[in-house]
This record gives sequence, C-alpha cells and structure tokens, in this order.
Amino acid sequence: MKKVLVFIAIIAFSFSANAQTNKIRVPNFRVNNFRINYDVAVPLGKMSDDFINQMSWRGVSIENRWSVKPNVSVGFLLGWQVFAQRLDNFTQDLNNGNAAIHGNQFRTINTFPIQGTVHYTWTENLYILPWVGLGIGTAHSNQVLQVGFYEVQRKFMSFSLTPQAGIDLPIDKVTSISFSTRYNFFLHNNQPFNYSFMVFSIGLKQSYF
Repeated sequence: MKKVLVFIAIIAFSFSANAQTNKIRVPNFRVNNFRINYDVAVPLGKMSDDFINQMSWRGVSIENRWSVKPNVSVGFLLGWQVFAQRLDNFTQDLNNGNAAIHGNQFRTINTFPIQGTVHYTWTENLYILPWVGLGIGTAHSNQVLQVGFYEVQRKFMSFSLTPQAGIDLPIDKVTSISFSTRYNFFLHNNQPFNYSFMVFSIGLKQSYF
C-alpha cells in the first residue's frame, strides 16, 4: 500500500510539474501585449527605381495589441524608417527636363506611419505562434534631395496600408521574441511616386493584463 501511495504521489508531481512548465512556456492569449521592433527595410517599385534603392538599416516601431478574443487582437503601430543614399557625379533633370543640375546628391526619406491594426494568432502550437495582420492608417513623410546648396524638400501625409505576418517564440509566461515582415504601401496625392517597401523586423513582446 505504501508503494502504491508513493507511485501515485510521483505521478501527481509529474503532472503538476508539466502543467507548470506549459504555464510558463505559453502566454495567456487573452492578455494584452506591447512590442518594440528593430526594422530593416527594402525599397520597392518606383520608390526604388526613381529615388532610393539602398536598404534602410535605421528603423524602429512600437505596437500595442489588445485581445478581443483568444486568437484576435486590435491595436496600433507607430514607426519610424529612415532611407538614405548618396549619388556621386549625378545629373538631375529639373522642371520637366528644361533644366539640370550636376553634382554629388544626397537623398533621404523619413517616414512615420501611424496605424490601427488587427491580428489573428494561431495558438495550437505550444512553442511557435504564427500570426497575420493588417495595418491601416496614415504616414507622414519628409523627402529631401540635396546637391550642394540646392535642396528640394517635400513633406506630405499619405494613406498607408500594411499587410503583415510573423511568428512569436515564447521565452517565458510573458515574454516572447518576435520575427515578422510587413509590406508597406503609402499612397500620396500630387506626388511623383508612391512609396512601397518591405520591412523585416525582430522584436520583443511583453504580455500584460
């Protein structure tokens, strides 16, 4: 009888330890979460063809997501991405080809997206949590072309649309490492070209109640 009781105690302890491990390993998806991401961006389309084609290594974004269902969250994203490129001995046409300026050019674009977001997360797997989402909002951009003392600057607001996907890798009950990609499309009014670029992110996710 004593051996049976010891065996039952060992089994009960094993189940309790396993439950505690899973509790620590997998976050509660009904809680909210805050994220901070380091972003790398690649210009696409006319943005790459007509202005800047170099990869941007200077980007950061913050997010907050509030759970409305076990798998669904709504929230916001604030970002900042800096594109920059130098072109040596470049001739730039001005006034629809009626004039030109030659020299070393410095081109920069600063973008600041502000978006509302919605995400769906698959929670069946205990160790890797894939998700998809969509961001819709606005973006403020500052575009500068400089040749010597000559400078052309454009500041404008855009409609922004950003489909996205990623995975979260839980570290403990509240913390995860996040890997994601976002396709950014910024639609301007009365501008030579729209912005489109891919963002690749690594971030830290912190859950809270």
